[in-house]
Amino acid sequence: MKNLYILSIFCLIFYGCEVFTIGGKKITKTQIEANQKSPIGTVYLFKTELDSNNVPAAIRLMLRPSGYPYLALEKLELYDELSRIRRIINNKPITDFKSDSLNENSYRLNIEFDYLKTITFITTKFDESWYIVSLTD
Repeated sequence: MKNLYILSIFCLIFYGCEVFTIGGKKITKTQIEANQKSPIGTVYLFKTELDSNNVPAAIRLMLRPSGYPYLALEKLELYDELSRIRRIINNKPITDFKSDSLNENSYRLNIEFDYLKTITFITTKFDESWYIVSLTD
């Protein structure tokens, strides 16, 4: 009888280690850098500039669809539109995004802000940097 108790305790100790896991796996999120080296990084940089109320810097991340920068008068017209977008997405986290490649140098990104608002960005690569050529809300 004593051997049966020792055998059952021995089995619980060795097989119990497989049943219970201490710590578990850590789930890591991929960190997205806010730079112009990727389409989503450009949108993150754009949002960072708008969150810091730097609308002129956000305008510099935008180009016409032809690849040319906006003229001063066009930047002035964009200023009000981007200020409106800033008020909508100000300090709201990006909760989801979907990307769709239009061609090898152009992506459509549907960005969801705080589970409420979705804005579509079209980004294009010009001279090794990504720029926003269109945004619609």
